[in-house]
Amino acid sequence: MVCCVTGHRPKGFPFPYYSLSNAVLQYRKRLAQRVEVLVEEGYTHFITGMAMGVDLDFAETVLALKRKYKDMRPLLLEAAIPCPEQTAKWRKEELLRYENILAACDKKTFVSPSYTPYCMKKRNAYMVDCSDTVLAVWNGEEKGGTFSTICYAKQKGKPVSFLLLQDFVNM
Repeated sequence: MVCCVTGHRPKGFPFPYYSLSNAVLQYRKRLAQRVEVLVEEGYTHFITGMAMGVDLDFAETVLALKRKYKDMRPLLLEAAIPCPEQTAKWRKEELLRYENILAACDKKTFVSPSYTPYCMKKRNAYMVDCSDTVLAVWNGEEKGGTFSTICYAKQKGKPVSFLLLQDFVNM
């Protein structure tokens, strides 16, 4: 069974993403718990879009669970990369994080051979189309790529489970 994630980049979080605040720590803890439940339900293939924020957090979570479950259940992490230029304007710290995750991925899929205005949307559609379920880490805004992906998943009849970022604001 396959699960992909959709979620926000750091600027879409309703709390400072690059902090060690209680909100960030609780969000990451709840994300790890949610992905572990998916593993326990039989999901073994996870797809990340490799964007900053939720996508990389999800990937790191899956990699940690791969180590935890290595003797019981093989897990596969797929990087769905929208285009080779995805990281062209990233800061050095985020680029290093990306490269470490990418090196640990079991499968790498380049959705577009080069950047186009629609390659991110094409990547999101690829992930949903390949998945049995979608985990949406959402700030509640009805605009942008995360919301568009949620709508696409529902249109395709894919179940969507939510981790609402607003739940962590006052933690």
